[in-house]
Amino acid sequence: MSQLIESFLRNNGFNKKDEQIYLDIFQHGQSFASSVALRTGIDRTTVYSSLKRLLKKGVIAQTQMNEVKAYMAVSPEIFMDSLERKISDLEAEKKMAGLFVKEMTNMKKSSYVEPKIKIFEGDDAIINLYSQTLEKGGVQKSFLTLDSFPVGLKDFLTKQFIELKKRRKVFSRVIVADGKRSERYKSLDSVSNRETKIVKGHPFQLHAEIILFGGNQVAIIDFHQQIYGMVINSETFYKTVETLFDFVWGS
Repeated sequence: MSQLIESFLRNNGFNKKDEQIYLDIFQHGQSFASSVALRTGIDRTTVYSSLKRLLKKGVIAQTQMNEVKAYMAVSPEIFMDSLERKISDLEAEKKMAGLFVKEMTNMKKSSYVEPKIKIFEGDDAIINLYSQTLEKGGVQKSFLTLDSFPVGLKDFLTKQFIELKKRRKVFSRVIVADGKRSERYKSLDSVSNRETKIVKGHPFQLHAEIILFGGNQVAIIDFHQQIYGMVINSETFYKTVETLFDFVWGS
């Protein structure tokens, strides 16, 4: 089995036994459970359990030969069809979300004033914070800590956040302290829409993350103990922190 096939099936919820049984039926055509068990070396009870899962997924179909149940693989095009349906559903959901945002915005009273400081607590809230930093596009400037990287956010920050940055054409300049992860982080700049500066030498150290974005907003994120963050909407505070960033960047 090629690595591509294995990876694709695994990403679609197949376990190792499901993969073996599905591919066996696909290669040999219409098959009895006993034949599948014999060819794969998987015990018949496990084969039957797997067949139930594969039938539920819709990737195999049940037929009958001589009054005995047999199984055959559905065209692999079904995976593409399924993906097309998901994309269509997501597009409809995105459109609905856009209308929702528009109507919610119209509901605001004219006297409503956005708070200058917003607090975010927990993984989901921090993901929301990171997403907000990309809304206005442009260039970000960040002080980044790599030593206390939160496990719960790793997948979002290393995959989804970077892809979202690219789609919204956001470029970031990042300052990190020298450490065991800094060179590895810098090596990924070209695929992450960023430029990284590593500051070497004690006592320079970063204990929280600071992101400058939107021309007047500063996000501060603390990953130690209970994760939380805040966004401060202040042009003067933004310029103050930006001055410090530019000084370190240029030194």
